[in-house]
Amino acid sequence: MTSKWCAAVFLVFVLAVGGAPAGEIRRISLDGSPRSAGPEEEIGKDGLARIKKLSEPILELYPAPAQPGRGTVVVMPGGGYGALAVEHEGREVAKWLNEAGWDAVILLYRVGAGPETREWALADAKAGLQLVRSRGAEFQLSPKKIGVIGFSAGGHLSARLAHESGAGALHFVGLVYPAYLEENGKCRDDVSPVSGPVFLYVAEDDKHAPASFAYAAACVANGIRCDFHHPALGGHGFGFKPGRPESVRDWPEKFRQFLAELK
Repeated sequence: MTSKWCAAVFLVFVLAVGGAPAGEIRRISLDGSPRSAGPEEEIGKDGLARIKKLSEPILELYPAPAQPGRGTVVVMPGGGYGALAVEHEGREVAKWLNEAGWDAVILLYRVGAGPETREWALADAKAGLQLVRSRGAEFQLSPKKIGVIGFSAGGHLSARLAHESGAGALHFVGLVYPAYLEENGKCRDDVSPVSGPVFLYVAEDDKHAPASFAYAAACVANGIRCDFHHPALGGHGFGFKPGRPESVRDWPEKFRQFLAELK
């Protein structure tokens, strides 16, 4: 039996059980069908990959190496609805969640489509959540607890999804420097929290910080648990950037503690 024949047999076995060779990203459409390739990515001046145009939504799957996972987290990168920060607010988050024992799914929602973008993105989020809830086991995604974490515009999308889905649809909501959540100092009605618990993290010098403070106040008013962390400095968009300020490097550990306390 040759080494090439053994490798071929192993590859067939891996694909047969629904996995992918090490180092490859497994992608599916929102109907569950496999995707052979991902969207085009551009490397910015900061050395980080971003998707600038996406006309068809995709899920990137990251089941935890140790199965079964503790639950599944749907990750929504930011980018102002004009791009997706797929690395430092997406794949690095998913890998970290895997290390913490959680399955992760990155929602690559439609961006760069003009005035319709936000509504299309919400439709993508609803469809992605429904697929994870109804067929997650097919893709090695644990149904024990299903929650979301979103960054910047992805935080806005996560809050909209939680609001539209209603109480009990999500086990938890994570928002990291979310944008577009407030108007005139108050939480917008279309993102108002309906259930928790909620993890909320923002630097006070972030121009979008008022959105987080308004959302936290709405959580308190509605009797929803909100673990709100707001260091003085850190700016916006740090995610898992290698050079992120020391003052905001603790957000993953804070989120880990939040997840550990879930019932």
